[in-house]
Amino acid sequence: MSAPANQTGPDTPTLLVYVCLYFLVASLFLRLSPGIGVVLFLLGIIGLAAWFGTSWFRKHRSEKPNPNDFGYRIGQRYEDCRRKEERFRTEAEGIRNSIATLRDDIERSSSADAGEVERAQKLITEFEAEFNLRHAKASFFADCAAKLKALLDRHKLQESIIARKKELDALRSTNFDDEAALEETRYHLERDTIELDTIAELSKEAFASFKAEQAEELRLRLEKLRSEL
Repeated sequence: MSAPANQTGPDTPTLLVYVCLYFLVASLFLRLSPGIGVVLFLLGIIGLAAWFGTSWFRKHRSEKPNPNDFGYRIGQRYEDCRRKEERFRTEAEGIRNSIATLRDDIERSSSADAGEVERAQKLITEFEAEFNLRHAKASFFADCAAKLKALLDRHKLQESIIARKKELDALRSTNFDDEAALEETRYHLERDTIELDTIAELSKEAFASFKAEQAEELRLRLEKLRSEL
């Protein structure tokens, strides 16, 4: 099985083995030639620091999303629509509470004059207009979020199709090798079966021959004893 294409260096366990061997050699030089040993230790520490820094940079760079990626852009717009929908629904709920408060205050203020009641009713009408506007905005962004979610799901499906197609191609690329391995295994199995059958037949014949020889020898001994009687 071949190594992954993106693996451009040794894995961590192998690297640790190399590092241990390096510092072991450096410690030997430290005893034999302290100057060279110190230089080797410093170079090793600098190399380790550079390796860890490079690994950290590559990891964080790979984890950082690409703003030009289609799926990332659609996902960001989807989340923005959801936030705005939630914001306008929250504002609409606050307006609803304000309207309810004003109506309760009008009912409780039995001594209020007509002008005050008229101003309160006007505020209620204006609040209702704002409520309807917020409700319309929330509905608009809800529809946008639904359509963006559909696009995002479709994009994920397309990515999944591409990934599964590559997986299928990789599996199909080994079909001929697998077929050759199966044919070779079948050939060896048939040959081993024939050899085993041959050995079994020879063993059976040898056993039968051995029994016949014993019987003949016993017969001759009996004949000899009989003649001596």
